[in-house]
Amino acid sequence: MLFQKKRIQQTENERLVHMIQTVKQDLDKYQRIIDRSVEPSLDVRTALKRKRAKYMFLLKEARHRRINGYYNG
Repeated sequence: MLFQKKRIQQTENERLVHMIQTVKQDLDKYQRIIDRSVEPSLDVRTALKRKRAKYMFLLKEARHRRINGYYNG
C-alpha cells in the first residue's frame, strides 16, 4: 500500500512539472506576442494576466510539494 501511494505521488509530481513547463512556454509565447504588438487589446492583456496567475499557482503548488523543475523522484 505504501509503495502504491509513493508511485501515485511520483506520477502526480511529474505531471505537475510537465504542466509548469507547458504553461511557462505558453506564457512566454503570449508575452512575445504582446511585446511585438503596438497596442494590445484588453482581452489579450487579461488573458496574459490569467496565464501568469495560473503559472504562479502551479509554482506555489510545486514549492508546497517541495519539488523542483528537474524532478527525478
